[in-house]
Amino acid sequence: MHDSVPCLSVVPDEPAYPDQEFFGDSAYSSEEINTKLKKRGFIPYICEKGYRGKPLTEEQKATNKVKSSVRCRVEHVFGAMKVRWRDEILRTIGLERAAFWIGLRNLTYNLGRFVSVLGSCHVRKPVKVR
Repeated sequence: MHDSVPCLSVVPDEPAYPDQEFFGDSAYSSEEINTKLKKRGFIPYICEKGYRGKPLTEEQKATNKVKSSVRCRVEHVFGAMKVRWRDEILRTIGLERAAFWIGLRNLTYNLGRFVSVLGSCHVRKPVKVR
């Protein structure tokens, strides 16, 4: 089954906050998905796709770039986690234990990001040369 088929079944019936965005790649671009997201109160930011004989305009390419830049930042987090834990299957019994291990993985990712950001913000004092 393609990802776009169960797309609307995993999206909440109403947004968590007003004007909540829904970002998706071109696999989710359809009028049906757009209208259903708008009815639920989401703002769809779904990349448009070109077709044979009808390529994307420069304006569409520019808007796709903006939409993709936000999606990319989110997907890098999941990609980094997948690499770090080698796409391992979570083997637990019960949702509480699974939630604990997922939370622990999120915590270790966030600590790694914190160290990375802290290291990039470190400013050295200039060295005086005699």
